[in-house]
Amino acid sequence: MKKVLAVLLALCLALSLCACNFVKDIADMAASDKAVKKTFEFEGISMELTTDFLRMDFVSEDYEFVVGDENIAIFGMKIDFEESDLSNYSALEFAKYFRDLMSEDNPTEVAEVEGIPSMQYASTEDGEEQTIILMFYKASDCFWILGFGVSSSDYEEFYPEIKGYAKTVKCD
Repeated sequence: MKKVLAVLLALCLALSLCACNFVKDIADMAASDKAVKKTFEFEGISMELTTDFLRMDFVSEDYEFVVGDENIAIFGMKIDFEESDLSNYSALEFAKYFRDLMSEDNPTEVAEVEGIPSMQYASTEDGEEQTIILMFYKASDCFWILGFGVSSSDYEEFYPEIKGYAKTVKCD
């Protein structure tokens, strides 16, 4: 019984922390008719977006966080060094290694966008084709993979915006 109670309390705490971020993001959105710059932070990574974006934690076991607005979805995956032997890899080397792992999704070759290792692939979500751009960052204790998803039909329009957001990422 104590274990069940402990699990329920932990779940309530986790959900309340998630809700705090979500509620704060809603409040930031409502504070102005015009989107203003806002820094989103999560476990050693930060990115400057706008108040048009909302962050949701615990959305999927595959992602550490998901941030999105009506056009762009951003998901973050963390690969800890202690769980792998990749600590000697550069971000570019890790991106090439990761590309080989996901070859069934037919990603493009790894290239650098504004100095950031990246690749793209197509995915179908709810019948709509999405273009996913993966960007790779190296922190002191992990790699971060940020995926920027946008409708393939809107890709050209939002690509400059995605590049701008990707350049603001900082890892400790």
